[in-house]
Amino acid sequence: MDVDLNLLHVFDTLIELRSVTRAADRLGLTQSAVSHALRRLRQALDDPLFTRSPQGLQPTARAEEMAAGIHEGLRRLRGAVSPARFDEAQARRRFTIAAGPYFCALLIPALIERIRREAPAVSLQVVPVGEQLATLLDRGTVDLALGAFARMPGRFSAETLYEEDMVWVAAANNPLARLPFDTDHVLAQQRVSIVAPMTRSAPDAMGGEDSLLMTVAAGISVSWFDEGIVVYDSQTAVAVVASSDLVALVPRRIATHAVEKIVVLGPDGSQGGLAIRMLWHARQREDAGLAWLRRQIHAVA
Repeated sequence: MDVDLNLLHVFDTLIELRSVTRAADRLGLTQSAVSHALRRLRQALDDPLFTRSPQGLQPTARAEEMAAGIHEGLRRLRGAVSPARFDEAQARRRFTIAAGPYFCALLIPALIERIRREAPAVSLQVVPVGEQLATLLDRGTVDLALGAFARMPGRFSAETLYEEDMVWVAAANNPLARLPFDTDHVLAQQRVSIVAPMTRSAPDAMGGEDSLLMTVAAGISVSWFDEGIVVYDSQTAVAVVASSDLVALVPRRIATHAVEKIVVLGPDGSQGGLAIRMLWHARQREDAGLAWLRRQIHAVA
């Protein structure tokens, strides 16, 4: 059966966005044009493909069955006609990076500055790291993710940027700042705990081999305390510590970044360094544009 490739492109976009309105915006078409394309595809395949619900368009069993194959086929076709070399000075492309607050504070501003200087027509979208990261990477909705990924399915590729360690911090006027560092003394203090949203559930919440243990969605700490002050990112922890008598365990680079507000008491000896990595789908290993983006991230990291 011959099917217009344009119809498959519309189908792939609808699978991702579950909305005629958003698909039309993404594709640069009118809503009526998208609806017309969907009618043609329904007729060609003799299946409704999508049904309406309060949550948006819901794919039928036939649509779910076709989705992965169509997405991969379109990706291969795009790869076949894409240039082997990425000319950043001329390229017009939008990259989507999944990153938590840690990276938004330390890396993303410098990355955007570098991209605007070297690739003025390249744009960047930053989205939060969430439980659906694996799915978003599979669909190509996210090009690359940043995090302390401890366990990754084989279909993903990863590259280490650097090692990060954790340090205890206190306000500059805290009496602890004038004393020799003593772990037991620091542990006896009231503290701010950092709990990433994803760590409230089991690490295997995504199920099976798709499980990703992502600890930097909120600042790298995965500790959980039933009492005391709990926040979800290390920047907030630093802000609380700077204006209180509390202490906190935060990434060393975050502490260094806020050195005018706090002092580093000493390192946390309970764990080794955390490998901070870039993660992307293995099918994009030949993507010259993504390889260029990874080089830019290395340069600013």
